[in-house]
Amino acid sequence: MIHRLALFAAVLLYTTSAAAWTHIARIDETLEHLAMKYYGNPKLAIVIRAANGFVHPDDGSLTRGERIEIPEVHYHRIRDNETWTELADQYLGSPKRGRYLAQMNGSEYAHQPAENEIVKIPYQILHILAEDETLKSVTRLYFNHSRSPRWLRNYNLTGKRKFSRGDTLLVPLYEVELVDAEREKIEAQRAARYTVEDRQSQIEAAEDIAALKPMYDNGEYIKLVATASQILGRGSLTGPQMIGVYQFLAFGYVALDRNELGLKYFKMALKIQPTMDLSPITTSPKILAIFNKAKKTVMLSSIAKTLDGGTADDGATDND
Repeated sequence: MIHRLALFAAVLLYTTSAAAWTHIARIDETLEHLAMKYYGNPKLAIVIRAANGFVHPDDGSLTRGERIEIPEVHYHRIRDNETWTELADQYLGSPKRGRYLAQMNGSEYAHQPAENEIVKIPYQILHILAEDETLKSVTRLYFNHSRSPRWLRNYNLTGKRKFSRGDTLLVPLYEVELVDAEREKIEAQRAARYTVEDRQSQIEAAEDIAALKPMYDNGEYIKLVATASQILGRGSLTGPQMIGVYQFLAFGYVALDRNELGLKYFKMALKIQPTMDLSPITTSPKILAIFNKAKKTVMLSSIAKTLDGGTADDGATDND
């Protein structure tokens, strides 16, 4: 069976305050290879699949040069008197998720974290249910038997009992911890690439990007475009964050009948991630048509460059 994950599973993963590392695929690599390399567990390939919104064959095969985002948890050192509620409000979108954050860290909600304690912040993705998916099947997909459907429903702060195609579930991924060797290499690369101020700017940008989807859903397209443009103007964004902002800009401009600008920003996103796709289930035909036009243009440009003697990506990872 081919897993179909919709657009905003790919977009909203970039809004989490936790991190993602970009891996550039080599020949013969698969999602399972990457899960083993980064997590030491090939079964976590589903996490990489979901985080990237991939529609890949069951063997998880990858295209050489493809950019793959590797989700990872974020580690927070507790400052004086910080509580689970405050941390959940800062990182998880609601103070009501404080008790779940405590549980994911093997603690009781009533027992507040101690100063200097290291707390694990999950990486959140938004899963959009396909035709045959249910709350139970999504829970089993990500947590096996370690969490119940009721737990995931409560984490989503909803009393809704039945979920069906097109419904969304916020999924906290708290087991995506990198193996020591990869984490050390990645942190060294990040330290060389980003200043402390850059990293703080990226965390702030993540919070701002999270506000773009509600603007789009509410039809606030002018506000969406203005906010997204301001986020880009601040700079220091990660690759995944740039893709997310470009996509929302494209959505906003197409909704405002500025198709030429929608085409421009789709092309900018595709130049970073040529294999990105939109779901025909959740994307309007108008937006999908502009996106497909952008994808065809980028593809033809890439072919022309190759024929003219342009050099291809050597397939190295960002942390090599």
